[in-house]
Amino acid sequence: MNEDHLIAAILTAGLVAKNPEDEFQPKDVVTLYEMCLSELIAAGRPGRTVE
Repeated sequence: MNEDHLIAAILTAGLVAKNPEDEFQPKDVVTLYEMCLSELIAAGRPGRTVE
């Protein structure tokens, strides 16, 4: 597990804890984690330039 996964897990836990009135199912939390991870990875990569 690398740093991106740890940060995504912490962000996901924070988002779930921030909304205690929502009843998250495990699949919802996994989807939220995947979204956090993909956004985090995309933010860390330099953009492509088209030549």
